[in-house]
Amino acid sequence: MKPIVFLDFDRTIFDTDQLYAWIGPNRFERILALTSGEIAPPDFASYLYPDTVNFLKRVRLTHRIVILTYAVNVVLQRKKLRGSGIIPLVDDVIITQGSTDNLTGKGEEASKYLSRVGDPGWEHTFVDDSPQNIDEVKRKNPDIRCIRIDRVPLAQGMLHDALLAPDQVVVDLAQLESIL
Repeated sequence: MKPIVFLDFDRTIFDTDQLYAWIGPNRFERILALTSGEIAPPDFASYLYPDTVNFLKRVRLTHRIVILTYAVNVVLQRKKLRGSGIIPLVDDVIITQGSTDNLTGKGEEASKYLSRVGDPGWEHTFVDDSPQNIDEVKRKNPDIRCIRIDRVPLAQGMLHDALLAPDQVVVDLAQLESIL
């Protein structure tokens, strides 16, 4: 068994802000039209960060890659994942929709996944852009190394003392790969 890398999708390997620019200001209506098939989807692969595909190809040789993502709109998230072309490059995909305690559910899902598949002898890693998600995963899984990727500086919220800090911060996948 290889060590597991849990990778967030949006703003970690996929440029969500560029997709939102394509969607435009009427976001709700356009997303509804996109998910219902009324409008053709964009080339989702073009929204992957330039370092994503090569990173996934290299890292999967030494690690089990699990996309662990949160989505309000699961249909859109599935379209983005499939359309991006990364599914063959990862071992598993988990899409959470949150939990009753106002969390994304990523901490709980990582814990469940590790209990089924994980080898406790390995150092497993979780990578996300959100300080809140890092905190959630660290609280539920204190043995997982948590790394915040800061491609868009603190796009997902400010750090504050109540949150557990990431073990490390990187700005791109090359930096991440160098510390895996």
